[in-house]
Amino acid sequence: MKLTYLGTAAAEGLPAVWCNCPVCRNAKEKGGREIRTRSQILIDDCLLLDFPMDTYMHMLAHKLDLSKIDSVLITHAHMDHCYPQEFILHGAPFAHKMTRPVVTVYGNSTVEKTFKEYTRAEIRPDIAPTAPVSAIKPYDNFDTVSGYNVTALPAKHTVDEDCLIYSISKNGKTVLLFNDSGILPEKAYDRMAETGSRFDLVSFDCTYGHARHGEGRHMGTLDAADEREKMAARGLVHADTKYVLTHFSHNCLLSHAELEHREKELGFIVAYDGMVVEI
Repeated sequence: MKLTYLGTAAAEGLPAVWCNCPVCRNAKEKGGREIRTRSQILIDDCLLLDFPMDTYMHMLAHKLDLSKIDSVLITHAHMDHCYPQEFILHGAPFAHKMTRPVVTVYGNSTVEKTFKEYTRAEIRPDIAPTAPVSAIKPYDNFDTVSGYNVTALPAKHTVDEDCLIYSISKNGKTVLLFNDSGILPEKAYDRMAETGSRFDLVSFDCTYGHARHGEGRHMGTLDAADEREKMAARGLVHADTKYVLTHFSHNCLLSHAELEHREKELGFIVAYDGMVVEI
């Protein structure tokens, strides 16, 4: 399984859209890995985690054939993870010779409602069936067209929305992807243990950088370290499990270089836009 971190920023991007803080000024000056677009992960060439407004830029930067994607897993309805307007263009006359004719979008009931609301006025009747939305809820399990087994798990993020993280398995490998979440309830880990989950890679929200945020709707590295211990205690990870940090905000007040230096000692990989991890 190959994971490409197409984007690794929180909602405002890095540098943030309107910001002149030291971290954002440093990113503009140095470029490279200091620049972060909104969070999105590509698995192999056929599965996407989240669909932010920066997806078009990701396609350009990485020369992607996005029409190869058969499934999109949406964590929640915030605009940096869910940009339905792009699906209005999923077919002629806007797109020709697509590799796959249909892409299924999976998300909670709020995501389903958001897709309908933001595409209703412009989507053509012949295009709408090519991008169906499948409403799912925490602990639902399903298989994608390309053979991934997916389990939706409850994230801790937005009040009044069943935000999700995802466990994804194929060919004997399993990953757990937190793209936007605070620390999970103990029962979520207990449920994973009951089903025999064992992760080869865990990707954590790290909005707050090298910090412990506690009971909020995001994490810092120290929260991720705490979660890693909970997983280890239940046998959900193993000696070779890889741990990745992503979804960074400029408000963590650390550059990519500084984060990389700090988190290496704790055994975390600090993601950057375009980073590829294979398991």
